[in-house]
Amino acid sequence: MMLIIAQKQLELITQHGEATYPYECCGLLAGKKEKKKWIVYQIFPMNNAEEKRKNDRYVINADERKETHKRITSLGLELIGFYHSHPDHDVYFSQTDLESSEEYQFGQPWLPPTYAYLVISIKYKKKENHGAFIVKEGKSQKIDVMVEN
Repeated sequence: MMLIIAQKQLELITQHGEATYPYECCGLLAGKKEKKKWIVYQIFPMNNAEEKRKNDRYVINADERKETHKRITSLGLELIGFYHSHPDHDVYFSQTDLESSEEYQFGQPWLPPTYAYLVISIKYKKKENHGAFIVKEGKSQKIDVMVEN
């Protein structure tokens, strides 16, 4: 499994993460799933609706997500994933990230991997690294990310 994203889109996500630092940023990834390649065509930054722990949690408002999802489908795309930042932390899929994923919340029998989760590390207001994950059988699994020009 591989997530393919354009350099320009990754830069926009980076700008979002750097602008919201020291809080987590979040957003939606829209694109197409082609066998083992999930291709991001557009990103949709969201507001972090978490009220108490924005420095290490994010929540996407359900109404904002629903409206954006409608926009994504009207463009002929599908919601293929989410992104968020880890301020002053490395790239990993935390237990909180796992338990917040829809695939995990539905429980057993496990849904097949439905979304890609792109995480960017922002340290001292600058992007350090990025990585992507899927949720498979209740566990996170790192996937390859290809950044295209």
